[in-house]
Amino acid sequence: MMMLTSNTPANYSTKRLKGKARFSLLMKVYFPYDRVRAEQQEFVKDTAAAVREKKIFLAHAPTGLGKTVSTLAPALSYAIENDKKVFFLTPKISQHEIVLETAKLMNSRFGLDIRAIDLVGRRQMCVDPFLSNASFSVGFYEACNKKKKDKLCKYYTNTKGYTPNQKAEATRNKRGLIHSYNHHYSFIKEQCALHELCPYELTVEMIKNAHLIIGDYSHIFHDDIREGILNANGAKIKLEDIVLVVDEAHNLPERIRDMLSTRIDFSTIEKAQKEAKNIGDFEVEEIVKDLGKELMNLGKKLTLETSEAKIDEKDIQFFKKIGGEELTKVEEASEKFMAKHKTENCFLSSIIEFIYTLLKQKQHTLYMIERKGSLTIGVYPLDPSEAARTVLTQVHSAVMMSGTLLPLEMYSDVLGINKLNSEEKKEIISAEKIIANQKDELLHNTKQKVILKQYKSPFPRENRLNLFVDSTTTKYTSRSNEQYKLIAESVDKIIAKVPGNTIVFFPSFELMHNISTMLRTRRQILKQEREMSQDQKTKLIHNFKLLGSSFGGVLLAVSGGSIAEGIDFPGDNLSCAIIVGVPFGRMNTYTNSLISFYQFKFNKGWEYAYNAPAISKAVQAAGRVIRTETDKGVCVFLDERFGELRFKNYYPRDFEYKKTNTPEKDVEEFFGKK
Repeated sequence: MMMLTSNTPANYSTKRLKGKARFSLLMKVYFPYDRVRAEQQEFVKDTAAAVREKKIFLAHAPTGLGKTVSTLAPALSYAIENDKKVFFLTPKISQHEIVLETAKLMNSRFGLDIRAIDLVGRRQMCVDPFLSNASFSVGFYEACNKKKKDKLCKYYTNTKGYTPNQKAEATRNKRGLIHSYNHHYSFIKEQCALHELCPYELTVEMIKNAHLIIGDYSHIFHDDIREGILNANGAKIKLEDIVLVVDEAHNLPERIRDMLSTRIDFSTIEKAQKEAKNIGDFEVEEIVKDLGKELMNLGKKLTLETSEAKIDEKDIQFFKKIGGEELTKVEEASEKFMAKHKTENCFLSSIIEFIYTLLKQKQHTLYMIERKGSLTIGVYPLDPSEAARTVLTQVHSAVMMSGTLLPLEMYSDVLGINKLNSEEKKEIISAEKIIANQKDELLHNTKQKVILKQYKSPFPRENRLNLFVDSTTTKYTSRSNEQYKLIAESVDKIIAKVPGNTIVFFPSFELMHNISTMLRTRRQILKQEREMSQDQKTKLIHNFKLLGSSFGGVLLAVSGGSIAEGIDFPGDNLSCAIIVGVPFGRMNTYTNSLISFYQFKFNKGWEYAYNAPAISKAVQAAGRVIRTETDKGVCVFLDERFGELRFKNYYPRDFEYKKTNTPEKDVEEFFGKK
């Protein structure tokens, strides 16, 4: 029997736990909280089954379901009993802390010895005064590797060593920190700075004896980074020994595309040519000069009216040919230049990075010539499944979750796991295909490899109101000052009826600017800027939340941006979200190529590349309002297109809305209810 264990035993329900919950699985789950919602009970049980039965589990899990603990508790419970490691991947470092705290809570509640590490990128961990403070546009990793290769980084030497004596000394240096598990990465970084050790090398070395590694998507889905991490310090960790949990998994396809993309511009090539000339390496100077000539020839494909154009793979064969002996010569020239000028970065390194990434491209890649200040070659992979499938077919099991993972079948297709069941002459099991009274057995009585399931929101329906307003639109063909004025007037009326804070999300910064100038609300308005540092964003959010405890303020932000995802506004921090316009991606060569690719592959080009991502961004932004079961709030979808039938499958099954052309009256009535 599977037993949900709590140190205050209970029935696994919304009531306080009074005994050990038993299910049809031989597994104990260390769940660290005394209360569990009914829908969360099902999620924990399904996760435990997926992990134990080596499945790939895609879960649409709305806010409030407790996704972190509901997946981490069963995953870790299985891992510590079966000598596996849990890799819990998030798209943002800020999301690491809740995972770490959950693991620590499991330790304290059950007397466990779960060893967790907070893994961030080499650059974020660097304590070298020069490297960590340098403003590298590219080339940080090349500079880091060069310092190690030249034995000039004392932090690396003190942590790893080169000679037998240095290695022995390094072992002594690390003695006090090598077992410092369950700490935020900033603690490790501070301690390593004090002892002149490399935080990244120390953290990676700690993976060998860790149960839980909290990291970024790239740590597993980027081939080179994954190999470096899994084989560090002779660990030789196999993918089959990893229980993988991917949070905010709706981001994964685009993040994989981004991490495998690369670009280089003519300005960089010109500067690299000057560097080669500076060190008297005329052979490399000619190599780089020829690259510039090829780039300029490709630029002839652009006209005065166009700033980008698709090019064929054969058009960049010249760049690929640099990948052999000539690339080695460029690398040597790069090192010589940096040594001569006592610098840790150079433009020759940018060429090396570009060629290296170019050579790793797989079949479905978009090659473009672009004019963005300087003439640029862009290399953009279209098919994330080529990288995702490599991982997902080899890990022990995988749980991929998000509050906007709809439609589930789309993510199964896009990530390349849709064929796994068909290869076993089965079809993907979907919750929609299961009769209501049978869905508890969804995971436990099937031999399917891939499981898709959608969960309901645990929050009271009476606490939320979704309004679809079809009196305005941001449709490109309808954009005008008159339309912007109508939108601004509607936003003003809604804000006036909200007893607290309102966030207004726009499809783009351009539309935000055009409409915000017409707003007449008397409430204080704060704005997300196009370029904001983390400190600036933190200050903006802090100031906005303060307004919620008084008269209420207004924050203008962009759908799909950093404020629309990963930030909680519980209680009085946010009462209303207004989604102005459907946040479709910009129609350009890249978007058109993605549409064509998915049309060719799945006959669903517009759905997968354009429509679904837009509605996902809108729902994600709206999800900022209700973050706890006591929150009460309104989401206004301000565009006639939100209610169109073609978008129906992109909303959660339990998503309820009211169509109205007088949203201000509905908002006033909602907040007027006792």
